Amino acid sequence: MQARYLVPTILLTLLAGSAGAQQGGPADHALFSGFPDSGIIEFENVGDVNYRVVLGSLQSTRGQVAPEASERVRGNLTRILYEVASGFSGQDVYEFLIEQMRSRGYRELFTCAGRACGSSEYWANDIFGNRILYGPVRNQYYLAMGSEPPGRFFVSAYVITRINRQLLAYLEIIELEGGAANPAEAGPAFMLEQLRDAGGVVAPGLAFGAGDRLEEDAGLDAVAELLRLDSALRLYIVAHLQGEGDLEQLLARSEARASAVRQSLVEQGIDAERLTARGMGPLAPLCAAENCGERVELVVQSAEQ
Repeated sequence: MQARYLVPTILLTLLAGSAGAQQGGPADHALFSGFPDSGIIEFENVGDVNYRVVLGSLQSTRGQVAPEASERVRGNLTRILYEVASGFSGQDVYEFLIEQMRSRGYRELFTCAGRACGSSEYWANDIFGNRILYGPVRNQYYLAMGSEPPGRFFVSAYVITRINRQLLAYLEIIELEGGAANPAEAGPAFMLEQLRDAGGVVAPGLAFGAGDRLEEDAGLDAVAELLRLDSALRLYIVAHLQGEGDLEQLLARSEARASAVRQSLVEQGIDAERLTARGMGPLAPLCAAENCGERVELVVQSAEQ
């Protein structure tokens, strides 16, 4: 399976437009119509891709380039690279994309322009893997959007005017298969990538019964396997719990749940020194999922911890 960043989606589709259809070659994606006076110069479809949607500007830390925020998904990917005719600016293309997105009711997830996006070199080489997209940082635009309702597709677009004045729009559209990837179904390698990307992931397939005993732990097989895949990885096991009782009771109960998960992983052969149990009770009720009141998160421990 292929793992890569999910980025420029919208632009490519938008721009690909009429030129491909007129010439009998690649055509626009169904989610967008083409930008006037542009032509498709690269087109690719890839099935069953494990992808990262970039939702923040790029930074480099200790030689590692990463976005401030991102989301992992799996689905079928379309990549389109457009060349725009002279006489247009990057801002023209960018504004065209935003206007079309809003008119179709798509959700705007992240936009940036110029230096706010980070280095163009990072986008070209580390995110898109296409050197032709490198240009002066002041000439770049990025846009990420998603379906409404969520869970059907993501679109990312990158617009750059190169130093030779060539104006390019690169687009990637990821169409999800049954919604965002479920960690329990996606397997340990996918969960490990989520941990490395975001620093944490909700442990799948857990249920607790009376006395906060761990009654269902099917998802822990994948957690144990990802810990075997990366023998240096150390995790906090953080349990969250809302309900009746005072704060001290909920903190104690949530720590008992975290300890039960830790013990289950130790029984599967994971070194106890790599796992630290913590209970947060009701103190962190928000997360990306819809139901956040009761959950157990796996959080990466830094090397210094």
